[in-house]
Amino acid sequence: MAWQSLLLIAFSIIVALVFNSLRQNSLPVIPSVSHSYKSDVSGEALVISLEEAKELYFSHSALFLDARPKEFYQLGHIAGARNLPYENIEEFFPVVMKGVDKNLIIVTYCDGEHCRLSRDLALALMDRGYNSVYVLENGWTVWKEANLPVESSENLRGN
Repeated sequence: MAWQSLLLIAFSIIVALVFNSLRQNSLPVIPSVSHSYKSDVSGEALVISLEEAKELYFSHSALFLDARPKEFYQLGHIAGARNLPYENIEEFFPVVMKGVDKNLIIVTYCDGEHCRLSRDLALALMDRGYNSVYVLENGWTVWKEANLPVESSENLRGN
């Protein structure tokens, strides 16, 4: 009986590996440990550390998206970030994301330890085919506290 159970388990593993290899977006058999991004509860959106976000920012390797409503974005945001308010994603997506390559690294952020807007925006972008989307948790606060580059709409208008 134990021998049959082992054979059934081995057969199941082989079938799973074959089907996985046939999938267009197959799952890695051995997870990559080349970076320290961690999955959130859903297993879809990824959290990025402030250090990793800084590295992407200063190497100009990523697009930063502020998921907060426009009013908060105008008060202040990560320098160079675009505003794609999650609550109005359908309205602003065509303009904000026009010409953005689906393979470009994207970092979403909002404000507050329990803010879910950046996570929800990241998931929405992934659903639209963007491949490298990460979440900087409590992004606006941690960015400001680290004295990293910020701007506001008033600064951009020259006031």
